[in-house]
Amino acid sequence: MTTVFEFPKIHSFPPLYTKQPNLTILHNQLESWGEIILSYCQHYKITSLTLGGSVLHTQLNDVTTNEIPPLFENKNINRAVNDDFKAMIFKHLIHKLHRAEYINPKQPETGILIYWKTLIEWANILHDFVERTGQLGSVLTIYELTKSEDSGVDEDLKDLDYNLLVRILKGVLIKQGRAQILMNEDGTQIGGVKIV
Repeated sequence: MTTVFEFPKIHSFPPLYTKQPNLTILHNQLESWGEIILSYCQHYKITSLTLGGSVLHTQLNDVTTNEIPPLFENKNINRAVNDDFKAMIFKHLIHKLHRAEYINPKQPETGILIYWKTLIEWANILHDFVERTGQLGSVLTIYELTKSEDSGVDEDLKDLDYNLLVRILKGVLIKQGRAQILMNEDGTQIGGVKIV
């Protein structure tokens, strides 16, 4: 069973939940929320969230999303972040910290990928796993890279969000010339991956 995330003390500070008018304080507030989100998501291995801050995908199999405490709410102090401020926090995480990205920029409501590891870090983990298992140059399925018990999938890759895997492949490994993808017959999903 996964331990409960211990929020930092600032999570119990009531002004954190309301957008502050002073720009310096607001910047610090957004930075604090960025740190909280990344730590929270890393603890629960959350790779995507809704715009409201609910879990879309976690790599943990031993915890349900109902068991994960709310991110933008502290019931002990009766405080919650409103939707407009959540949007500002996520925009800061995306555009200033570069640690998140909309799953579909044309449809932001589909959710947000959270990069508690950078895409380069994820790409190195994926490449190292394929190299360590002697599969460089082989065509592998998404299942073999993220789900298969037979392939001894690296713990960091187990149950990885498909959308995150696509970003790792297209955003890093293909650009570096270290991967090729083969699309399925209808061209909508990745059918296979060759990492070199």
